[in-house]
Amino acid sequence: MIVTIFIVIIISATFLFTIFRDKKCLPGPWNLPIVGYLHKLDPAAPYLTFTKLGQEYGPVYSVKLGSVNAVVITDAKILKKVLAKDETLQRPQLYLLDCVFNRKGILMLPVDVWKDQHKFLIHFLRIIGASKVSPNKKTFEALIRKYLEEFVQLIRSQDHCAAMDPTKYIAHCVNNIAGMMLLGKSYSWDDKTVTDLTQNLDEVVKHVAFGGPLNFMPLLRFIPTFKKSLASLKKSLHVVRDIQKKLIKECQESTSSSKIEVPSNLIQAFLLQMSKGSPEHIYNHDQLRCLLFDLYVAITETVKTCFRWILLYLAQYEEVQNKVRQELLEVETDDFADLHYTKATLAEVARIRTVVPIGVPQLVSENICVEGFAIPKDAVIMPMLWAIHMDPKVYEEPEEFRPERFLNNDGKFFRPESYLPFQTGKRMCIAEDMTQMMVSMFVGVVLKNFKLAPSDSSPIDFTGICNSTLSPKPQKIVFKPI
Repeated sequence: MIVTIFIVIIISATFLFTIFRDKKCLPGPWNLPIVGYLHKLDPAAPYLTFTKLGQEYGPVYSVKLGSVNAVVITDAKILKKVLAKDETLQRPQLYLLDCVFNRKGILMLPVDVWKDQHKFLIHFLRIIGASKVSPNKKTFEALIRKYLEEFVQLIRSQDHCAAMDPTKYIAHCVNNIAGMMLLGKSYSWDDKTVTDLTQNLDEVVKHVAFGGPLNFMPLLRFIPTFKKSLASLKKSLHVVRDIQKKLIKECQESTSSSKIEVPSNLIQAFLLQMSKGSPEHIYNHDQLRCLLFDLYVAITETVKTCFRWILLYLAQYEEVQNKVRQELLEVETDDFADLHYTKATLAEVARIRTVVPIGVPQLVSENICVEGFAIPKDAVIMPMLWAIHMDPKVYEEPEEFRPERFLNNDGKFFRPESYLPFQTGKRMCIAEDMTQMMVSMFVGVVLKNFKLAPSDSSPIDFTGICNSTLSPKPQKIVFKPI
């Protein structure tokens, strides 16, 4: 009997060794029952906790977050391989994100619906000119320029000697660009609708984070602190959704879909698609409202945050600012590709203060093996973009601001493999072209009109506030008209 048991153990051990001999078990920290590692996450900067764990356990490690088996990736090469697989196309069901996005829109859509909506949005962006391959690119650039010029006038109307926080003026500019793209409407400075929409969207963004504890342990919603936060989130969501319903209704009443040949905004494009008899489980008013929400937040929050970080770094680093301005004035071109130092500067800002430090999580639908690491089915991939951009093995002294990192020996801009501001994979952000157009034009308009400087009363603080994005703290800089 003992001999038989011994033989069974030997055979089983040999079988298991044969299966896993070429695969490394994922390392990771010790986890508590129920909560996992949630109690150790820095609530103000969870991306820093994940980055430190990566330094200890390597570029791929496993950590339990409540009931979720998370696989954190801090290496660009490995992340690209993982997110290029069909087995990682799905989004996970996480409590807080489901409350906000409701598995509709675009960000958290199931794969089958996402494929349709992704194709629809790519086509829409090309139609309105928000793509570098679009024949209507000049039209979209004219739209951006119009509201950037309005931004300049708003800044010029202030006291030139006093430092100011430009956030509200940036928000007005970006809101109007997004409003024209999505709703076909722009707004005056004091419009109540856009004020209410902006304030409540800001409130939603404040409470939503991909690394937030409520995503992984929904029972926390009964604890007073989390309960209050969730109530505030739901209240703001209700206001946002009511405003969006109103705007969609106004657009429907003012536009007959049968007369639309070339849509000029998202609502028109979506209604046109509905009128063509497209699948009702995809093309319906609930999906349109959620799509508007996703895109409005993505455009306004991301671009606004980019603009704010750019201004702060240019104000702090006068030499860099002067070099960018000189290139903008000397290189007579409408092609951003020729502005190598400007591109390098913007890339360095996006690297050193990654707007989305924890990328959008993705679900592993089947067991996969990448670089010898076995990643199990139902694991949630956490792309740690901050760790990738701040890796000292890739970027020497990563906390130093050096645009030259992105210039080759010939002084030409180059994009390293480890530079992933828009994430990577099949579900990476589709608005990269549009964002780069807006950011490059913003820098050009601002630096041709103003010299930027820090406030005399307080130094610039580059410590960010982490919610769904990493945004600057409210602070003032000086705009000196040229």
